[in-house]
Amino acid sequence: MPRTIALLFLTAGLLPNASFIQAADLGAEGYAARAVQNVKDGKDAEALEDFSKAIELAPNQAIHYRNRAALYTRMKQWDKAIADYDKALGLQKDDVATRLNRAYALFQLGKLDEAEKDLDAVLQAQPQSERALRIRSYVLSAKKEPAKAVEDLSKLIEKTPNDPQNYRARGDNYAAAGQWNEAIADFTKVLELNPKDIDTVSARATAYLHAGDKAKADQDLSALVQAKPDDAAALQLLAQDDFEENQFGQAITNYSKAIELKPNDAGLYSGRGYAKLKKEDKEGALADFNKALELNPKNNAYLETLSYLHEVAGDPNEAIDDFSRLIAAKPGATDLYMRRADLYMKVEKWDEAVADYEKVLSADPENALALAGKGMAIARKGDRRTGAEQLQKALKMTSDPKKQEDIREKLRELGVGPLL
Repeated sequence: MPRTIALLFLTAGLLPNASFIQAADLGAEGYAARAVQNVKDGKDAEALEDFSKAIELAPNQAIHYRNRAALYTRMKQWDKAIADYDKALGLQKDDVATRLNRAYALFQLGKLDEAEKDLDAVLQAQPQSERALRIRSYVLSAKKEPAKAVEDLSKLIEKTPNDPQNYRARGDNYAAAGQWNEAIADFTKVLELNPKDIDTVSARATAYLHAGDKAKADQDLSALVQAKPDDAAALQLLAQDDFEENQFGQAITNYSKAIELKPNDAGLYSGRGYAKLKKEDKEGALADFNKALELNPKNNAYLETLSYLHEVAGDPNEAIDDFSRLIAAKPGATDLYMRRADLYMKVEKWDEAVADYEKVLSADPENALALAGKGMAIARKGDRRTGAEQLQKALKMTSDPKKQEDIREKLRELGVGPLL
């Protein structure tokens, strides 16, 4: 995370103690001095009034805009801080410190390109500025340019080789770039400098998992859970690792512990649901995916799994409802119409089945199974001749042996011999 940026409140000259200055005697510098004292006393509102009065009395002095901008920064009113830094730079365009402060405010406001432009100018004037390098690394990370961020952080590490924050930030950027071994090396260095940094243990465990070193990932995750037994994220990582190792019972246990800590996390329920599926606990999986969908109704992956579970549980009507919701979310996905049509066949809703098969055929006229399904639905409605003709046409349409056999079986169900 970005470090706290130290703010400097400056006055133009040597002044008597502001607390002894009467309001009637105050000029711009006097108001500025009193404002600085108010800042020290934690009286931000009074300080803001005094800085504004100083600007009113001396509108061509950049220092007063800089001071008020620093106070706006302290108050996290980034847009107002930027406006004052703009004014100050308009009066003193070569003020590197003000440009650096504006860059930080721009970064906080999410104006990354403008912030980077300011930082480039600062580093051109002061190539060794650690603060500028650090802030630019934040900007580049936010812009998803980890390779460039790594360059700046590497320069910082050369300057301050014992600062764990720089290694952590560089490790995070290596991870963002998928350079897991480099990330592991930096996270390890952080832990050498600060062995109690539990968050970095978690980051390294994730890197180990991506690098394929599950044994070391397990060591870190176990240490993390031991140090922070209430860390749901660590328990989730452990559960995911258990799942990949086919230790489905242990995965369920760890997901359950995580759910106790974060009962509204849909991903935890879905993870446990998949583990239960592997244990052939379809009823338990169904309950977990229903809960996951309740917490995240727009997740289509949960709906697809639910449709499967409803189907294998012998509840095609529920599965049809699932597919209807999926189709509403993805109306162009013809495979969903095909699967819903097959389910309509199971519950003998012939017209609905025909409509869905026709939807598939409108997108893919050569889909033999859709044509065969349509033919079967027509036959079941009572028009065996037309249905059989559709099936014969579908049989001629495909050269796939499995599809051909499926269609022949349908013809035999109708008591019609296939022509091929």
